[in-house]
Amino acid sequence: MEEYVSLAKEQGRWRENAIHLSERYLREGLVDRAVTRDLPNGVPVPVKGYEDKKIYVWIEAVTGYYAASKKWALEHAEDESQFWNANTIAYYVHGKDNVPFHSIIWPAILRSVKKDPLPTHIVSNEFLTIEQKKLSTSRNWAIWVPEILDHYHPDSIRYFLLANAPEKRDSDFSWREFVYSHNSELLGAYGNFVNRTLKFVEKSFDGITPSAVINKKLKEKVIRLYDEVGRLITNAQFKKALEEVFSFVRESNKYFDDRKPWIQIKDNVTDCAETIANCVYILANLSQLLHPFLPFSSDAVQTMLGIESLKWEEIEISNVPLEKVNVLFERIDLERVKEEVQLLKERTKEG
Repeated sequence: MEEYVSLAKEQGRWRENAIHLSERYLREGLVDRAVTRDLPNGVPVPVKGYEDKKIYVWIEAVTGYYAASKKWALEHAEDESQFWNANTIAYYVHGKDNVPFHSIIWPAILRSVKKDPLPTHIVSNEFLTIEQKKLSTSRNWAIWVPEILDHYHPDSIRYFLLANAPEKRDSDFSWREFVYSHNSELLGAYGNFVNRTLKFVEKSFDGITPSAVINKKLKEKVIRLYDEVGRLITNAQFKKALEEVFSFVRESNKYFDDRKPWIQIKDNVTDCAETIANCVYILANLSQLLHPFLPFSSDAVQTMLGIESLKWEEIEISNVPLEKVNVLFERIDLERVKEEVQLLKERTKEG
């Protein structure tokens, strides 16, 4: 087990908290741990004489990974061995309080039944608080997914949680920061670039994307971005990957401003067509680069641009008639911050 943890550390495949906690457990010495509980609810132990025992939830949970693959294989007439062989790369995503179950206990179980692979990547986050307080579902100090989806765009939620993910340290869900994040980044940067580009195509090019030679440096930048973002996603560095793409979004807005197509269209239509063709090229590729993070708005952009298939490589489109252009995101009124915080406090009192 020491060799396994050391190799994961050497290859940088686990988050730092997983490495530190696992090393501490090994340093202090592993002790026997009960795998059953005396509880009325839970999965019964399938051994005669132990029917009154229940399997401990974190033994049940990790072995459930294998059980789930077996169930899937039976239901789809497939072979579960595609998930359990030496060539499989396995990602385990969880909170830091569940690290030892994935870095020590589950690997030990897999070794006992001679199953590969042991967890390849352990993606263990730190804690997320809400308005600087520990999340508690029992006290109702929580934000419930069905409720937040009723009022906000799903990509707004995904963006904020990814951009502020507790990858290396605890982070906080603040309603104020959530609203500012949506208005300044999603709406003000990305949504703005999408809207100003496609509305310009509608107004000045009869709704058909112009054709022009794409700027060489821009193409090189986009190709590098696929490689870099893909590498970061593979290494579970989602926050940094998203930052890379949004840095490019901001550069793209600057490109639009510097080229001034609203002036070019009056002075030199050819130059304007080149500008907008480059902007459409950027949008087409952003719709793919951002798809792992913002799938709903990415799908909307691809629909407007007539992109029918998704791939992880540079694409060019031209002379494409746009579908109806709609804004991706609506501005959230800052008054919502007070309303949401007040609602959170009231629900906690009621709970």
